[in-house]
Amino acid sequence: MQLALQALQEPGKASSVATAMGVSDSTISRIKTERMEEVLVVLAHLGLKVVPAEYKCVQPEAHAFLTQTFERVQARAPHLIWEADE
Repeated sequence: MQLALQALQEPGKASSVATAMGVSDSTISRIKTERMEEVLVVLAHLGLKVVPAEYKCVQPEAHAFLTQTFERVQARAPHLIWEADE
């Protein structure tokens, strides 16, 4: 829920959501204060979750394959693994 509330705090975000939905800014404000938790519970019960749009979602099998591949490379050739520049 925190992620959704934070997103609505960004300047102009609530207004752009209201415009996209064809409702007033006050409607979005009411949804945020009175219904947001309900909306997120509905999504959770549908097996869905809210993540930032820039995240990439993968199937559990694909994640397991990538993790296993990384671990194998790291075990056999650790010199091929590099750290991201900070």
